[in-house]
Amino acid sequence: MKLNRSILGIALGICFAAAGSASQIQLGINGDAQVGSNYIDFGQYPNGAPYTPAPGYGTYEISLVNAGVFSSAGVTTGEFGTIQSLNEGTGSVTLPSAFMTFDTGGSNLQLWATNIPPGAVGPFVLTDTADGAVASFDVDGYIWDTNSNSKIDTFTGTFSATFDGETVASLFTSLPIDTPFSATFTATVIPVTTPEPASMLLMGAGLLGVGLISRRKSRRS
Repeated sequence: MKLNRSILGIALGICFAAAGSASQIQLGINGDAQVGSNYIDFGQYPNGAPYTPAPGYGTYEISLVNAGVFSSAGVTTGEFGTIQSLNEGTGSVTLPSAFMTFDTGGSNLQLWATNIPPGAVGPFVLTDTADGAVASFDVDGYIWDTNSNSKIDTFTGTFSATFDGETVASLFTSLPIDTPFSATFTATVIPVTTPEPASMLLMGAGLLGVGLISRRKSRRS
């Protein structure tokens, strides 16, 4: 009986161990934000103010769409969407509603935030550049399709803002600061795949082996 299970386990393992590879897609947005010591309030792009405190929404403009779920849902450059302000620390996110939505193309897609990874200072990675201090942070989450009522992808959004005339050393003594930002979203799609023909043959051979062994045992008994 142990041999039967072993053959079946090998056959199934070959079929499903390599199921599905991940593909990468991207979305780019531009917006305005007010950055405080423990919050990020998004404004109404491109005018900035008013900056809406969490859990309110600001707006953003699509700057980049690559092939993938965003493109196939009809998202195009130049259109707008809404983005929810943040007053979360690092770690798990508990926003009351979708982090991002699309106004027109892709209006069936919602981006829900689930995690803010830690950076060097809170969620931020800080860098001095010739143009000023650059602060970036990541937001992880999943994409929800309201048409099918299901999660279809996961994403990481990387937000970056340049603070003109500031250095990293002086940045946090100047808060809150109003600033334009850009963000790039990388979505990871794990497709549902079916076993390849070769794998199906291997599984069939394994099952045939199980049958032959069982038949031999029944003849001996």
